[in-house]
Amino acid sequence: MSPKSDRAKIESIAEKHIKKGRLDEAIAEYRKLLSGDDQDISIRNILGDLHIKADNKIKAVEEFQRIAGFYENKGLYSKAIAIYKRIKRLVPENMDSSKRLAELYQDQGFSSEAKTEYMNLAQNLSKAKKTKEAIGMYESLLKLDKDDINSRLTLAELYTDEKMIDQALEELNKVAEFKMRMNQLKEAGEILNRAKGLKEDHSRTITNLIDLYKRDNKKKEALDLVEEILQKDKENLKAMYILGNLHFEDKSLKEAGEIFSRIISIRPKEVEARVKLGRIYIQKSEFDQAFEQYAPLVDTLIRKQKSDKAIGLLGLILATQKAHLPTLEKLASVYKSMDQKKNFELVCKVMLEEYRKNNLREKMLSVLGELLSTFPENEAYYNESKQLKKDLGILEEAGEEEETPVHVEEAKNIVDSTLAKAELYVDQGLIRNARRLLENLRIKFPDDMRVAQKIDSLKIIAGDIKVDEISDRVDKVTKRETQIFPTVGEISRDRKSFLDEAVGEEKLTSADIFAETDIVPIVSEELGERNYYDLSERITKELDAIKVTYNNQIKGDTTIVEKALSDIVAEFRKTLDEKVEKEDYESHYNLGIAFLEQELFDEAIEECKLAAEDKNLEVECYSVISFCYRQKKEYKEAMKWIDKAQGVPEKDTNQDFALKYELASLYEDMKDPKKALRIYDEVNKWNPEYRDVAERIKSLQTKK
Repeated sequence: MSPKSDRAKIESIAEKHIKKGRLDEAIAEYRKLLSGDDQDISIRNILGDLHIKADNKIKAVEEFQRIAGFYENKGLYSKAIAIYKRIKRLVPENMDSSKRLAELYQDQGFSSEAKTEYMNLAQNLSKAKKTKEAIGMYESLLKLDKDDINSRLTLAELYTDEKMIDQALEELNKVAEFKMRMNQLKEAGEILNRAKGLKEDHSRTITNLIDLYKRDNKKKEALDLVEEILQKDKENLKAMYILGNLHFEDKSLKEAGEIFSRIISIRPKEVEARVKLGRIYIQKSEFDQAFEQYAPLVDTLIRKQKSDKAIGLLGLILATQKAHLPTLEKLASVYKSMDQKKNFELVCKVMLEEYRKNNLREKMLSVLGELLSTFPENEAYYNESKQLKKDLGILEEAGEEEETPVHVEEAKNIVDSTLAKAELYVDQGLIRNARRLLENLRIKFPDDMRVAQKIDSLKIIAGDIKVDEISDRVDKVTKRETQIFPTVGEISRDRKSFLDEAVGEEKLTSADIFAETDIVPIVSEELGERNYYDLSERITKELDAIKVTYNNQIKGDTTIVEKALSDIVAEFRKTLDEKVEKEDYESHYNLGIAFLEQELFDEAIEECKLAAEDKNLEVECYSVISFCYRQKKEYKEAMKWIDKAQGVPEKDTNQDFALKYELASLYEDMKDPKKALRIYDEVNKWNPEYRDVAERIKSLQTKK
């Protein structure tokens, strides 16, 4: 007797047992059909239903869990979720299945459903006095929604019950900080006092209480707590900032200055403290000291191309209506670098007036030189500069009297052309050559700010060329220079000298570059949950009618062995085309899954392509199509569809990492372990417990 006829005989016997109510005998017969392959799913479904009829829910759950595991291994997560939901309805107290359901919702990006499941689990475990397990559920819940304040407070209570005081304090402080951000100061105070009752000297609690008192204008209480915390932790920066600000607000500038100076001595790059200290000096009219604090910050902001912030910082000093010359000089250089000629001229005029008042004629001459380099056609600047030079004995009456503004224009042309030449060297990586050219130019035109600025800009550029490339690069520069500047003359040095300098070019390290943060770092926090791509509505709908139609087509009046599978598929497709509209994308998706389970990959692909027109089904359809091509060993097509799927969800979401896992698995199939391992590592960093990623990484590393 053939295996097919054996199967038919067993099914016939089992059905007779069912009709006579002998469920145990029917179960025994169906178990004979279990072979360990994919066809077991339909048998296990029958077994599960029979166990339910026999009122043996435990056995039914075992069968359904095996089915869910099969769907997970196949990547059919919506099917697995549907099975776990069925288990939950059947046995609500089955914590393992409920937990797996929550994890699947989370992995697939259904955050609201996952939160609901975790919450139910956490509450049930708490009622059952399984505190440690409940803690795990609340921790998972808070990973999905960090602003779930009630859950965080409940978690703090559970930590307290388990004598995990430090963890409880962290949760209470997070809640209090959230309340303070929402300006709910009374509630924040109650929570912080509760935390202080658990541990009086907890640094974060005391610091938050100080901040709370400060916000609530309870300065005495704040000062008392500041002293308390600084006695135990002399370098607590947050407490020191609060203390310094309290003194500053009370106009106790001496005490505030001492505090912020102390912060800077501990952390020299603490920008906020420098800004605060500068403001204290400004209020005390100690502008030189204020400028001393701000000058390095201004330089850093300019290097970071944040000139507007640099101007704002200098404006704090100039807002006092006092013409502080070092600040004006710095401001002029900033406007010059930004090519804001009008503002540059205004600042220079203020500087000229101040220098006149103080009879600083050399300084006046320098400013006039800057103005002439920017406005060479301005005769007033030229004439005043000429008169100053005479007064200072720089010009000789006989030899220099015939000088006219034309010479200024010529000087500007020389500077412009030399700066352009230097840029040619920079473009070729010959930084030392450019620097030498500019240094020579600065000797001739010491008052031209553009030259100094260009030299400064080269300090943070390092040449990175090979010795054998230098000759060609100098040739390129020479040729290009001849084309652009045919009348300006030759290079001031011979070619060998430039080659020698280029070989000696030194690279700058990060230690040579002054690094600093912005003036006042602001941490923006997004409140509320993130909206993930949500397919939950589709998962909850089961198309029972299609399932019945499919089963009828398979059975007909005879058993499955008496019909060719191709005929069954053809009949089913015909029936579906008659009954299901093309726009019924969910039906097409379920049909694709049915074909996939029967390993009819081409048919599954066709149906999923139709279903993918529904944006709510797009990701999963692409994933199924990719899986089908993998089974057909058509890896190029599989890669194409997994790439399409990755383009849909938000980056760094659960669904995004689920697709990365699939991509890594595909690379494994393609015998590219290096790429697979790299992507598995990404998934592992996100969630080390995600599926079997740890085992896969270990396996791939072993094969290296």
